[in-house]
Amino acid sequence: MKNKIAIASAFIAASSFSFAEIALTEGFSVEGFIDTGYTDDSTNNASFDLNEVEVSFLFESGTVSARVDTQYTNRFVPNDDNELGESYVGEIDQAFISYDVFGGTLSAGLMDSQLGFEAFEAPGLYTNTLAYGQPAQRQADEAVNFTMSLDEVSSVGISLINGRAGFIGDNAVGDSTVIEVAYSRDLGNGFGISVGNRSDEAGDDVLTGYVTYETGAMTFAVEYIDDIDADSYQLFGNYAYADNASVTVRYCSVEDGLGAGVDQDFLTLAHQLALADNLSLTTEITDNGLDVNEYQFSAGLLFTF
Repeated sequence: MKNKIAIASAFIAASSFSFAEIALTEGFSVEGFIDTGYTDDSTNNASFDLNEVEVSFLFESGTVSARVDTQYTNRFVPNDDNELGESYVGEIDQAFISYDVFGGTLSAGLMDSQLGFEAFEAPGLYTNTLAYGQPAQRQADEAVNFTMSLDEVSSVGISLINGRAGFIGDNAVGDSTVIEVAYSRDLGNGFGISVGNRSDEAGDDVLTGYVTYETGAMTFAVEYIDDIDADSYQLFGNYAYADNASVTVRYCSVEDGLGAGVDQDFLTLAHQLALADNLSLTTEITDNGLDVNEYQFSAGLLFTF
Protein backbone atom coordinates (compact mmCIF):
# COMPACT_ATOMS: atom_id res chain seq x y z
CA MET A 1 0.00 0.00 0.00
CA LYS A 2 1.08 3.57 -0.54
CA ASN A 3 1.69 4.19 3.15
CA LYS A 4 4.05 1.32 3.87
CA ILE A 5 4.64 0.05 7.40
CA ALA A 6 6.58 2.96 8.90
CA ILE A 7 9.62 2.68 11.13
CA ALA A 8 11.49 5.83 10.13
CA SER A 9 8.90 8.55 10.64
CA ALA A 10 11.49 11.29 10.21
CA PHE A 11 11.91 10.33 6.55
CA ILE A 12 8.48 11.76 5.75
CA ALA A 13 8.03 14.09 8.73
CA ALA A 14 11.17 16.06 7.84
CA SER A 15 9.52 17.19 4.63
CA SER A 16 8.22 20.72 5.05
CA PHE A 17 5.39 20.40 2.52
CA SER A 18 2.22 18.43 3.07
CA PHE A 19 -1.14 17.38 1.68
CA ALA A 20 -4.01 19.72 2.46
CA GLU A 21 -6.67 16.97 2.13
CA ILE A 22 -9.68 19.01 1.00
CA ALA A 23 -12.81 17.89 2.88
CA LEU A 24 -15.85 17.79 0.59
CA THR A 25 -18.29 16.25 3.05
CA GLU A 26 -18.02 14.54 6.40
CA GLY A 27 -16.01 11.39 5.74
CA PHE A 28 -15.19 12.24 2.10
CA SER A 29 -12.15 14.23 0.97
CA VAL A 30 -9.66 14.61 -1.87
CA GLU A 31 -5.92 15.19 -2.02
CA GLY A 32 -3.27 14.98 -4.70
CA PHE A 33 -0.24 16.48 -6.35
CA ILE A 34 1.18 17.94 -9.56
CA ASP A 35 4.77 16.98 -10.41
CA THR A 36 6.64 18.88 -13.14
CA GLY A 37 10.32 18.75 -14.06
CA TYR A 38 13.12 20.07 -16.23
CA THR A 39 15.93 17.68 -17.21
CA ASP A 40 19.20 18.02 -19.09
CA ASP A 41 22.02 15.52 -19.58
CA SER A 42 25.53 15.03 -20.98
CA THR A 43 24.17 15.00 -24.53
CA ASN A 44 22.36 18.35 -24.04
CA ASN A 45 19.02 16.60 -24.39
CA ALA A 46 16.95 19.12 -22.42
CA SER A 47 13.20 18.92 -21.85
CA PHE A 48 10.44 20.18 -19.60
CA ASP A 49 7.66 17.74 -18.77
CA LEU A 50 4.51 17.36 -16.77
CA ASN A 51 5.60 14.15 -15.03
CA GLU A 52 2.47 13.23 -13.13
CA VAL A 53 -0.84 14.51 -11.84
CA GLU A 54 -2.59 12.46 -9.17
CA VAL A 55 -5.93 12.98 -7.48
CA SER A 56 -6.89 10.74 -4.56
CA PHE A 57 -10.45 10.26 -3.32
CA LEU A 58 -10.66 9.27 0.36
CA PHE A 59 -13.72 7.89 2.14
CA GLU A 60 -14.00 7.08 5.83
CA SER A 61 -16.94 6.01 7.97
CA GLY A 62 -16.21 4.40 11.31
CA THR A 63 -14.31 1.15 10.77
CA VAL A 64 -14.67 1.27 6.97
CA SER A 65 -12.54 3.36 4.61
CA ALA A 66 -11.73 3.41 0.92
CA ARG A 67 -9.15 5.05 -1.35
CA VAL A 68 -9.03 5.63 -5.09
CA ASP A 69 -5.90 7.18 -6.64
CA THR A 70 -6.27 8.39 -10.21
CA GLN A 71 -3.10 9.40 -12.04
CA TYR A 72 -2.12 11.05 -15.29
CA THR A 73 1.49 10.25 -16.20
CA ASN A 74 3.98 11.03 -18.94
CA ARG A 75 5.51 7.83 -20.31
CA PHE A 76 6.75 6.10 -23.45
CA VAL A 77 4.12 3.82 -25.01
CA PRO A 78 3.91 1.99 -28.38
CA ASN A 79 2.22 3.92 -31.21
CA ASP A 80 0.36 2.56 -34.25
CA ASP A 81 3.70 1.61 -35.84
CA ASN A 82 4.72 -0.27 -32.67
CA GLU A 83 7.37 2.35 -31.97
CA LEU A 84 7.84 3.92 -28.56
CA GLY A 85 6.59 7.47 -28.34
CA GLU A 86 5.97 9.89 -25.49
CA SER A 87 2.35 10.05 -24.40
CA TYR A 88 0.16 11.00 -21.44
CA VAL A 89 -1.74 8.10 -19.92
CA GLY A 90 -4.63 8.29 -17.46
CA GLU A 91 -5.23 5.31 -15.20
CA ILE A 92 -6.15 4.06 -11.74
CA ASP A 93 -3.06 3.87 -9.53
CA GLN A 94 -4.72 2.37 -6.46
CA ALA A 95 -8.28 1.46 -5.50
CA PHE A 96 -9.01 -0.48 -2.33
CA ILE A 97 -11.41 -0.86 0.58
CA SER A 98 -10.22 -1.19 4.19
CA TYR A 99 -11.98 -2.53 7.27
CA ASP A 100 -10.67 -2.34 10.83
CA VAL A 101 -11.02 -5.82 12.32
CA PHE A 102 -9.17 -8.28 14.59
CA GLY A 103 -7.04 -5.48 16.01
CA GLY A 104 -5.68 -4.52 12.59
CA THR A 105 -6.77 -3.40 9.12
CA LEU A 106 -7.96 -5.70 6.34
CA SER A 107 -7.74 -4.22 2.82
CA ALA A 108 -8.74 -5.55 -0.59
CA GLY A 109 -8.32 -4.16 -4.09
CA LEU A 110 -5.51 -2.66 -6.15
CA MET A 111 -2.69 -1.52 -3.85
CA ASP A 112 1.04 -0.87 -3.69
CA SER A 113 3.64 -3.17 -2.21
CA GLN A 114 4.63 -2.76 1.45
CA LEU A 115 8.30 -3.43 0.71
CA GLY A 116 11.21 -1.13 0.05
CA PHE A 117 12.67 2.00 1.63
CA GLU A 118 11.94 4.39 -1.20
CA ALA A 119 8.55 6.02 -1.76
CA PHE A 120 6.77 5.32 -5.03
CA GLU A 121 6.00 8.91 -6.00
CA ALA A 122 7.31 12.45 -5.76
CA PRO A 123 5.62 13.55 -2.48
CA GLY A 124 7.60 10.97 -0.51
CA LEU A 125 10.96 11.49 -2.23
CA TYR A 126 13.91 13.78 -1.52
CA THR A 127 15.18 13.37 -5.09
CA ASN A 128 13.76 13.63 -8.60
CA THR A 129 14.96 10.19 -9.70
CA LEU A 130 14.47 6.77 -8.17
CA ALA A 131 17.46 5.08 -6.56
CA TYR A 132 17.74 2.13 -8.95
CA GLY A 133 16.62 3.91 -12.11
CA GLN A 134 13.13 2.42 -11.69
CA PRO A 135 10.98 1.28 -8.75
CA ALA A 136 12.89 -1.39 -6.81
CA GLN A 137 9.67 -2.95 -5.60
CA ARG A 138 6.60 -4.03 -7.49
CA GLN A 139 3.95 -1.35 -7.43
CA ALA A 140 0.17 -1.79 -7.54
CA ASP A 141 -1.14 -5.35 -7.59
CA GLU A 142 -4.55 -6.86 -6.96
CA ALA A 143 -4.27 -8.05 -3.37
CA VAL A 144 -5.82 -8.77 -0.01
CA ASN A 145 -3.71 -7.31 2.80
CA PHE A 146 -3.83 -7.42 6.59
CA THR A 147 -1.68 -5.15 8.75
CA MET A 148 -1.51 -4.80 12.50
CA SER A 149 0.67 -3.42 15.27
CA LEU A 150 2.23 -6.15 17.38
CA ASP A 151 3.14 -3.69 20.12
CA GLU A 152 4.09 -0.01 20.45
CA VAL A 153 7.30 -0.41 18.41
CA SER A 154 6.62 -3.14 15.82
CA SER A 155 4.12 -4.00 13.12
CA VAL A 156 3.54 -6.68 10.50
CA GLY A 157 1.76 -6.88 7.17
CA ILE A 158 0.74 -9.93 5.11
CA SER A 159 -0.60 -9.81 1.54
CA LEU A 160 -2.06 -12.40 -0.81
CA ILE A 161 -1.35 -10.99 -4.27
CA ASN A 162 -2.14 -11.69 -7.90
CA GLY A 163 1.23 -10.69 -9.37
CA ARG A 164 4.88 -11.65 -9.73
CA ALA A 165 7.70 -11.88 -7.22
CA GLY A 166 10.47 -10.09 -9.12
CA PHE A 167 11.64 -6.52 -8.66
CA ILE A 168 14.60 -4.99 -10.52
CA GLY A 169 15.46 -6.56 -13.87
CA ASP A 170 12.52 -8.97 -13.87
CA ASN A 171 11.27 -9.30 -17.44
CA ALA A 172 8.92 -12.23 -16.82
CA VAL A 173 5.36 -12.01 -18.10
CA GLY A 174 2.20 -13.41 -16.60
CA ASP A 175 0.91 -13.43 -13.05
CA SER A 176 0.89 -15.95 -10.25
CA THR A 177 -0.14 -16.14 -6.62
CA VAL A 178 2.30 -14.21 -4.44
CA ILE A 179 2.68 -14.02 -0.68
CA GLU A 180 4.23 -10.83 0.66
CA VAL A 181 5.25 -10.42 4.30
CA ALA A 182 6.71 -7.25 5.85
CA TYR A 183 7.91 -6.65 9.41
CA SER A 184 9.10 -3.36 10.90
CA ARG A 185 10.43 -2.41 14.31
CA ASP A 186 11.62 0.72 16.05
CA LEU A 187 14.83 -0.38 17.77
CA GLY A 188 15.17 2.78 19.84
CA ASN A 189 18.04 5.29 20.04
CA GLY A 190 17.17 6.50 16.54
CA PHE A 191 17.44 3.08 14.85
CA GLY A 192 14.74 1.25 12.93
CA ILE A 193 14.60 -1.87 10.80
CA SER A 194 12.27 -3.28 8.17
CA VAL A 195 12.48 -6.67 6.45
CA GLY A 196 10.21 -8.35 3.95
CA ASN A 197 9.86 -11.21 1.52
CA ARG A 198 7.86 -11.69 -1.65
CA SER A 199 7.43 -15.26 -2.88
CA ASP A 200 5.42 -16.70 -5.78
CA GLU A 201 4.16 -20.17 -6.58
CA ALA A 202 7.05 -20.79 -8.99
CA GLY A 203 9.44 -20.67 -6.03
CA ASP A 204 10.89 -17.26 -6.86
CA ASP A 205 11.73 -15.18 -3.79
CA VAL A 206 12.69 -11.56 -3.28
CA LEU A 207 14.13 -10.57 0.09
CA THR A 208 14.48 -6.92 0.97
CA GLY A 209 15.49 -5.08 4.11
CA TYR A 210 16.70 -1.71 5.30
CA VAL A 211 18.02 -0.06 8.44
CA THR A 212 17.49 3.60 9.26
CA TYR A 213 19.18 5.87 11.78
CA GLU A 214 18.04 9.34 12.80
CA THR A 215 20.13 11.73 14.84
CA GLY A 216 19.19 15.38 15.12
CA ALA A 217 18.65 16.82 11.65
CA MET A 218 20.29 13.86 9.89
CA THR A 219 18.69 10.68 8.59
CA PHE A 220 20.65 7.72 7.22
CA ALA A 221 19.51 4.48 5.58
CA VAL A 222 21.05 1.31 4.15
CA GLU A 223 18.93 -0.96 1.97
CA TYR A 224 19.68 -4.35 0.38
CA ILE A 225 17.54 -6.25 -2.12
CA ASP A 226 18.17 -9.91 -2.96
CA ASP A 227 16.18 -10.21 -6.17
CA ILE A 228 15.70 -13.05 -8.62
CA ASP A 229 17.70 -11.30 -11.35
CA ALA A 230 19.40 -8.37 -9.62
CA ASP A 231 20.96 -7.97 -6.18
CA SER A 232 21.09 -4.29 -5.33
CA TYR A 233 21.76 -1.90 -2.48
CA GLN A 234 21.64 1.78 -1.64
CA LEU A 235 23.24 4.11 0.91
CA PHE A 236 21.15 7.17 1.75
CA GLY A 237 21.85 10.29 3.79
CA ASN A 238 19.76 13.42 4.32
CA TYR A 239 20.61 16.56 6.30
CA ALA A 240 17.87 19.11 7.05
CA TYR A 241 20.00 22.22 7.54
CA ALA A 242 16.95 24.50 7.87
CA ASP A 243 13.23 24.19 8.60
CA ASN A 244 12.46 24.30 4.89
CA ALA A 245 15.61 22.93 3.22
CA SER A 246 17.68 19.77 3.10
CA VAL A 247 20.44 18.09 1.09
CA THR A 248 20.55 14.41 0.14
CA VAL A 249 23.40 12.16 -0.94
CA ARG A 250 22.56 8.72 -2.31
CA TYR A 251 24.72 5.94 -3.74
CA CYS A 252 23.24 2.75 -5.14
CA SER A 253 24.46 -0.25 -7.06
CA VAL A 254 22.34 -2.45 -9.32
CA GLU A 255 23.41 -5.85 -10.58
CA ASP A 256 22.02 -6.42 -14.09
CA GLY A 257 20.46 -2.94 -14.01
CA LEU A 258 17.11 -2.62 -15.77
CA GLY A 259 17.42 -6.21 -16.99
CA ALA A 260 19.97 -5.12 -19.61
CA GLY A 261 22.87 -7.27 -18.40
CA VAL A 262 24.77 -4.20 -17.21
CA ASP A 263 25.96 -3.67 -13.65
CA GLN A 264 25.34 -0.03 -12.85
CA ASP A 265 26.19 2.42 -10.06
CA PHE A 266 24.32 5.67 -9.39
CA LEU A 267 25.59 8.62 -7.36
CA THR A 268 23.03 11.35 -6.67
CA LEU A 269 23.26 14.75 -4.98
CA ALA A 270 19.97 16.58 -4.42
CA HIS A 271 18.72 19.72 -2.72
CA GLN A 272 15.13 20.20 -1.62
CA LEU A 273 13.59 23.56 -0.73
CA ALA A 274 10.04 24.05 0.54
CA LEU A 275 8.85 27.28 -1.05
CA ALA A 276 5.52 27.04 0.79
CA ASP A 277 3.60 24.50 2.88
CA ASN A 278 2.49 22.73 -0.29
CA LEU A 279 5.12 23.73 -2.85
CA SER A 280 8.68 22.40 -3.11
CA LEU A 281 11.62 22.67 -5.49
CA THR A 282 14.07 19.78 -5.83
CA THR A 283 17.29 20.12 -7.83
CA GLU A 284 19.47 17.10 -8.54
CA ILE A 285 22.54 15.90 -10.38
CA THR A 286 23.11 12.19 -10.95
CA ASP A 287 26.09 10.23 -12.27
CA ASN A 288 24.76 6.95 -13.69
CA GLY A 289 28.17 5.24 -13.84
CA LEU A 290 28.10 4.80 -17.63
CA ASP A 291 30.45 6.28 -20.23
CA VAL A 292 27.53 7.38 -22.42
CA ASN A 293 25.24 10.15 -21.21
CA GLU A 294 26.88 9.93 -17.80
CA TYR A 295 25.40 12.96 -16.05
CA GLN A 296 21.84 14.18 -15.68
CA PHE A 297 20.61 17.41 -14.11
CA SER A 298 16.99 17.93 -13.11
CA ALA A 299 14.83 20.48 -11.35
CA GLY A 300 11.42 19.34 -10.14
CA LEU A 301 8.55 21.47 -8.88
CA LEU A 302 5.97 19.66 -6.75
CA PHE A 303 2.59 21.07 -5.69
CA THR A 304 0.44 19.12 -3.23
CA PHE A 305 -3.18 19.67 -2.30
